[in-house]
Amino acid sequence: MSTDDQDDFPGEDGQKPAIEVCDTQYHPTSKAFSLFREGVSSAFMPWACEMKSDGQSFEGRVESVNLQKGSLGRVSMTPIVASRNKLNIAQSGSDCVCGNFILSGKLKIEQAGRTNIAAPGDLALYDSSSPVVLTEASDTMYEDLAFLIPKKHFAEIPGFEERIRNGVLSRDALRGPLSSCLSFLAESLHSSPASEISAVYDACITLLPVSLGCFAEQAETVAAGENHLVREMLDYLDRNMSNPELSPQHAADHIHVSVRYIHKLFARRGLTFSSHLTAKRLDRIRLELVAPSCQQHPISVLAYRWGFNDLSTFNRAFKARFGCTPSVFRTKSGS
Repeated sequence: MSTDDQDDFPGEDGQKPAIEVCDTQYHPTSKAFSLFREGVSSAFMPWACEMKSDGQSFEGRVESVNLQKGSLGRVSMTPIVASRNKLNIAQSGSDCVCGNFILSGKLKIEQAGRTNIAAPGDLALYDSSSPVVLTEASDTMYEDLAFLIPKKHFAEIPGFEERIRNGVLSRDALRGPLSSCLSFLAESLHSSPASEISAVYDACITLLPVSLGCFAEQAETVAAGENHLVREMLDYLDRNMSNPELSPQHAADHIHVSVRYIHKLFARRGLTFSSHLTAKRLDRIRLELVAPSCQQHPISVLAYRWGFNDLSTFNRAFKARFGCTPSVFRTKSGS
């Protein structure tokens, strides 16, 4: 892949994933489209790409990361037509499920004798081993979260392959954990630790056949088996959220599972460990800011009491959640 920069981290817990970036703005206009096509093929699979009209100027960007169970990337581009023909398929590696979570614009998918249209919030699915034509429609830039998952991860799921051959999960049908996980990946690819990105991606793999309705009864059984672990974990976090050192490892040790499984439990609900814990701490502080018994307590004392060990981080988080600073919130609530 022709990369313009790379966030090169080994992917350990607390560190960012290794992200490769291909951005045409750093290259001459005459080479932009060919470089982008090479970047897409390197990040995902070989594609035959064409401009929608002669003389069209092009710009595009691919941010991609290789994970243990597949590849993932955020792609934005001037709308084009992309296809996979028999030669592209022969040049590819393992057969995969291809997915595009649409962020802006529309995507027309032609495969298996059917045509589907995916709009923002929809998830388009297609089979890498079958010819396909994707036509992107947008007045400005088209953007999506793209992923490849080897089919071997779904080998034991009956009827799965037929469901992903030119299928679209609409925004309404997708609402819930899978939509939340995909949105998190699209928004947090650069900012979240590698362990969270990988765990949320793995959760998507688990949730995809569930969202497609492949085994509703089995999904209910799995969910029931996890409920007691989730309740025990959340109770533990509630009792210990004042500890600034509280971490996924502490929760994992308490309920006797791996840290990775802790991340998965949250990811399947469209959350992360840190976002859940921060929200809970902020809710406690919000209540104490307006409680008569705490009116004389400095805001910093309340922040430290509930596990924040950095006031600037606390103030930013509070304002992001409640729309104003803690001091303004306390003043307004007391007026």
